[in-house]
Amino acid sequence: MPADRGLRVDEKLDMLGTESQRLGIHNEEADYIKTIRKKSEMRTLFSFLFSLFCFLLLPAAAPAQAVVEHDLVVRLEPEQHLLVGTDEISFSGKASVGLSFFLSPDAEIRRLTVNGKPADYRFHRNRVAVETPETPPGESLRLRVEYAAVFDDPYPETPANTDNPGFGVTGIVGGKGAFILSGAGWYPVFPAVSSRFSITVDAPQGMVAVTAGRSDGRRTEGGRTLSSWKVDQPLDGLSLSAGYYEVTEDDAGGIQVATYFTAETQPLSGRYIAAVKRYLSLYTELFGPYPFEKFAVVENFFPTGYGFASYTLMGGVVLRLPFIVDVSLGHEIAHCWWGNGVRVDYASGNWSEGLTTYVADYLYKEQESAEAAEETRRQWLRNYAVLVDEESDFPLSEFVSRKDRVTKVVGYDKSAMVFHMLRQILGEEVFWGALRDVFEEKRFQRASWEDFRIAFERRAGHGPCCTLEDFFAQWIYRAGAPQLALEDVVRKQTKGGWQVSGAVVQRQDRLFDLPATLAEKTGQGTLTQVVSLHGKKTPFVLRTASRPSEVVLDLHADVFRRLFPEEIPASVNAVKGAGSVSVVVSAGAGKAGTQTAQMLVRSLGLSRARIVSEVDFQPTVSEGGSVVYIGFPENPFLLTEARGPVALFSDRFSAGGRVFSEATDTFFGVFENPQTPGAVVGILYPVHSRFGPLVARKAAHYGKYSYLAFSAGQNAAKGIWPVTDSPLIVRWE
Repeated sequence: MPADRGLRVDEKLDMLGTESQRLGIHNEEADYIKTIRKKSEMRTLFSFLFSLFCFLLLPAAAPAQAVVEHDLVVRLEPEQHLLVGTDEISFSGKASVGLSFFLSPDAEIRRLTVNGKPADYRFHRNRVAVETPETPPGESLRLRVEYAAVFDDPYPETPANTDNPGFGVTGIVGGKGAFILSGAGWYPVFPAVSSRFSITVDAPQGMVAVTAGRSDGRRTEGGRTLSSWKVDQPLDGLSLSAGYYEVTEDDAGGIQVATYFTAETQPLSGRYIAAVKRYLSLYTELFGPYPFEKFAVVENFFPTGYGFASYTLMGGVVLRLPFIVDVSLGHEIAHCWWGNGVRVDYASGNWSEGLTTYVADYLYKEQESAEAAEETRRQWLRNYAVLVDEESDFPLSEFVSRKDRVTKVVGYDKSAMVFHMLRQILGEEVFWGALRDVFEEKRFQRASWEDFRIAFERRAGHGPCCTLEDFFAQWIYRAGAPQLALEDVVRKQTKGGWQVSGAVVQRQDRLFDLPATLAEKTGQGTLTQVVSLHGKKTPFVLRTASRPSEVVLDLHADVFRRLFPEEIPASVNAVKGAGSVSVVVSAGAGKAGTQTAQMLVRSLGLSRARIVSEVDFQPTVSEGGSVVYIGFPENPFLLTEARGPVALFSDRFSAGGRVFSEATDTFFGVFENPQTPGAVVGILYPVHSRFGPLVARKAAHYGKYSYLAFSAGQNAAKGIWPVTDSPLIVRWE
């Protein structure tokens, strides 16, 4: 892939010399920009390190206590994947001799001056070190950098796998628009220093640019569209988006609300603007005033879901999904408070994704019903049990960003569950009040997990519940989770009623201290009692007036724990989490069977999968025991595991109370493997083979489900097998 991409960049740059007059590019510029091809393959490699250096590792490389002001003008030339920039940078504060900044390793510096005079500099990889004169107190330092860079990362228009939401793309300037992350180095970045910006983006006519801050207007002249932005609040980094947008703007209490949509998506603008206003009202009431001057929903030309300071960037296909307005949009708006309003001290771990998941995705389920909220918590536990093992697990203090399914489960699901447990321990008033305190005190500053601990403790006041050092030590700075079970549970009648005694045991090696709720079900209702767990085995005694029929530990899934296999229904995620999978193409799969198998492997990220024909497959020697059949198998031994709302036949199937027999119908289900405990068997078969690859590509989006039915490629039914047994349940009747 790199060689192909390099060839494509070279071809575009070779065209530059012959097209320079038509594009308005000076010949001098065309000559020097040709040298960019020598660095183009380095940019993706260094972009991640670049971001870390800028925001984590390096000391401040601008004048001490400086306020950095950027007057930035960039020109986009999509046919050449080219960005040409001029940045006038001024510093105020105490200055020192020498400074350094970061720029894309793919860039070529055309001219660099300090206080209007040419300056010596060294550009190595992505770091530029500049020799500067000593500046007298009270005088500002002015740096001007003229540069150009090619941004031509390959991007997926219809990605098969979405475990990494950025798909490794850091920068692209092309015919459909521009997408450039702050870590791509598209402007001079000074590490550990926040900056303000005045920015003008010069693009082909009709191409509108969007970034953080407030819009200073758009105009078209000389066949070019100029978009101007002003960023008054200092930011750590700035991303840039551009596209052929139709812009809709509105006002929400002095906050500009806008959509930047293509013509195809524009009809949804009114719905999105109304939803943005609703979310802004919700979070202002919960946490405090919205910290920016605008919120914009911006369409990207490939599927993404980013939350930047004052705007979100989503792919057009994503924006047109019906559920995005009700879930994902609110998540990105919540990031304006958590992650962009209060910034993350990455050195101690990224808390923002878990908190945003809890106050957005989870909170919406809680507002829907207690049952929906409980099911969300159970799904977090299933995700952890299925997708994270002891070898891949890591502490929340080490989470930086989502890169794959493991980092997603730990950094989002576990982190959200930790906030839920804090809320259970501290109560509503303390929990939400402490979050408001953090937002007020740390607005536009970096916050760490320790800042949250201090805020929760201060709000809680004095008492045993208010010292959270041990809680944070085991949930933030340690990996793992307890695996809890009931043992030696005995029911007996007493003079005053009934007594149930037993013990809660921890099955894992490294023990946790935590509160867990025991629920005792009787003919008169359900009684609960909190048990503080310490050590390997914690005894308990429950007393009731009426005859108990059942005892359940953690009835409503309020504790983050590792589930037992009996508690985990077979699901699509179980296939994703399997160590190795045999994908078996049956004879009935038709010509598209192998293509469907290959797409499913890509979609689910099955790096250790093997694809084999059913004729050559021996189930008894399948690696890892997990198998997925493509097409209806000739030996359908697994179908004995089909249950409840599902019945499978070679020419039809039923799911969710509906029979599917049309040529456009497709089934995908995952069952317990009857031959290998702990493994699963899946089957994906379309009534007509041409729909197999389409369903295989979509399967990863339905990870929590046990069975799926599609009609013409659209989901028509889905469900999860019920859990009927658990080491946390003891039943007498």
